[in-house]
Amino acid sequence: MRRLIAAVFALGMAATLGCGDAAAQRTLRINESLGPGSVEEVALNEFKRLVESGSQGQLQIRIFLNDSLGNAQTSLENLMTGTLDLYSGAMEYYQPIVPTEIGVMSVPYLLRDHAHMRRYLTSPAFETARNKLLERGVRFLSTEFNADRGPYRVFVSTRPVNSLADLNGLRIRMFPNEIAINAWRHLGTVPTVLPHTETYLALRQGVVQGAPYPIAAILPSRFAEVARFVLRTNEFPQTWPITISERVWRALPEPQRQLLVASANQAGRLYAQETNARVARDIETMRRDNNAVFTEIDLEPFRRHMQTYHQELVRNGAISRELYDAIVALGAGS
Repeated sequence: MRRLIAAVFALGMAATLGCGDAAAQRTLRINESLGPGSVEEVALNEFKRLVESGSQGQLQIRIFLNDSLGNAQTSLENLMTGTLDLYSGAMEYYQPIVPTEIGVMSVPYLLRDHAHMRRYLTSPAFETARNKLLERGVRFLSTEFNADRGPYRVFVSTRPVNSLADLNGLRIRMFPNEIAINAWRHLGTVPTVLPHTETYLALRQGVVQGAPYPIAAILPSRFAEVARFVLRTNEFPQTWPITISERVWRALPEPQRQLLVASANQAGRLYAQETNARVARDIETMRRDNNAVFTEIDLEPFRRHMQTYHQELVRNGAISRELYDAIVALGAGS
């Protein structure tokens, strides 16, 4: 794969390097919510290595962790104006721009697994979302959507949750996604939207009592220090795409564009591998250091309960019948 990336870039590099201003080194800044030691940092370092080596140093990547350049909303706004070059984060963070086609991905128990999710993201049913993002100035560099985030979802809380009834009245942190927020409200919780970087303190101070997250985020975020109960929910599959400002994209020569896409997809593969490799180790560490309790229960009552919410979304027009049917059909055989 590394040879392929180099070969793709070499197709036009000779001409690019010989063109005066075009040969000037350019630094692209990328913002990420999670911090040092996270899977995200590992994948971004690989992305940086691939881009810088593949461009013979003409493209430099500068990584900013812990939302150093602003939270998800600020990052998207800056992508649209071109004042931020690159952004990495969960697909759900793009929901404010594309409420329906991306919002539907956070509906618990609609997308069955990662394979189902990828079929959706690369299908005609998602084409509207890609076009809406482009119109607002945001382009996916990750075209394979292979960075399986998680690798599964959990609910971390300050008190045990062993059944659907235990969620009733629980104050929880949510990301800014109206469909997902209403879904958790449907499950009986009381959601509050908070930035990821404020979740630890909110759990410690009792502002919230729980939060749904991919399990890979629990250890780097130190959540088990303040909320030691972790329930595996498998509520929906996730992916972690890298995006670029369309204004920045248009200013780049084609070989550099191809290099960025190939590097993002390769970083996605490493992300998935690293995520899966870390799970058992992370769980053991949190059990040892934080006396964390990891629980798996029968989730069928959760799935049945969410069926009424799925139909409610269709009835009120939050999800079109056409989109819903397309997603269900893409999940056949999963």
